[in-house]
Amino acid sequence: MNRFKLIFLLTSLVFVSQVFARPLAVENFKYKKEITVPAKNIEKGIIKVLLDEEFYKHSFYRDLRVTKNGEIIPYRIQNAEEINKYTEKLKPELLFTKKDELEIYVLELPKLPEGMSYSKLTVSSAYDYETSITLKLGDNPDNFSETKNVFLYKYGSQSSGEIDLGNTKYRYVRLEVENGSNLKFPSVTRTKENKNLFIEKTHPVVSPVLEENSVLFTFPNENQTSFQTLKLSFEEKNWERFITIRGKINKKEWDTVFQGTVHHTEKDGLYTEIPISSPLNSEFTIQIEDGENETLHLKEVITIQPLEEILFFAETDSVETKYTLYYGNPYQWAPNFDPYTYPSENDTKERDMIQGKLETEEENPEFGYSLIYPPISGYITTTLFYLGILTLLVFIFSILKSKRLVAKES
Repeated sequence: MNRFKLIFLLTSLVFVSQVFARPLAVENFKYKKEITVPAKNIEKGIIKVLLDEEFYKHSFYRDLRVTKNGEIIPYRIQNAEEINKYTEKLKPELLFTKKDELEIYVLELPKLPEGMSYSKLTVSSAYDYETSITLKLGDNPDNFSETKNVFLYKYGSQSSGEIDLGNTKYRYVRLEVENGSNLKFPSVTRTKENKNLFIEKTHPVVSPVLEENSVLFTFPNENQTSFQTLKLSFEEKNWERFITIRGKINKKEWDTVFQGTVHHTEKDGLYTEIPISSPLNSEFTIQIEDGENETLHLKEVITIQPLEEILFFAETDSVETKYTLYYGNPYQWAPNFDPYTYPSENDTKERDMIQGKLETEEENPEFGYSLIYPPISGYITTTLFYLGILTLLVFIFSILKSKRLVAKES
């Protein structure tokens, strides 16, 4: 009995190790990029890798996979930003104060330049205190839109000292504080906002094909520029039209990536931005339904691809560690990782970030579709399905034929 239990335990351990050591079927991916990580021994750190234009040209987005020594690594993808560390401190103006059952302070913050926001409010007092503060933010003293509660203290030389304003653009602050706190507000910090990184390309507008009640524009996108947003500019400033955008999939089939009514007025600016349902890197068309209206005059078409980065946990690295990015399979299903296996936003604040780098794209020498993966598995399934139907029809026909012979003999 003990021997049986030992065998069962060893078998279970082998099975569990196989489950956790999840290798990637790399032969299903046409392209790969090695990931260079500069630091060693980065246990508990997070590796961040910026995706490049080569990736967007040949990836189908859901087919992105990362491996470490051949085993799948869970990752999170997010928009890449240009981190701006510029800050400046200014003195807020105290508009009103009242000390009764509660101490009430109303502050006006200096005007904000374009692309900046308020991040922190400095608080001080000549006395030791601890207090709960109700903080309200708004565009004017008559209308406070945001409210949150904050706890502050000062115990001798130790003090919380600052209130996090959450990168707000509101200029008016109201604080309701427990009596006896006697607070002062020497400064407010404003910071430059981070900018999203993106690739932008202008496409020449070709002569359209006039159809009944609509107009069709075709863009070859010869450079295979990938994009997730279209910016359109028309000579007309105010309009409303039903627009359909299609893209070529696998150089053969057309897929609708946007369809709906779009509104534009002069106050919206020069461009109309249209997000598409899935990234495109091929030929695309824009069809505009005019109905009984005059045809719109399209002036400019710009494709925008937001740059993104992937984040994954780093283990203790050794010389033998090899990170690789695989992609290039239109039939690959989207990844489905446990959210606890890749870095969260809190993790990125608490752990060291290591910048990885994608190397030059290579065609995967092991590429070749497997029998158990799409598209070949789909072809096999379809063939077996029709063979099954054919076999069933032959079987039914043979039964009917035998019944007909019996009927004749009787």
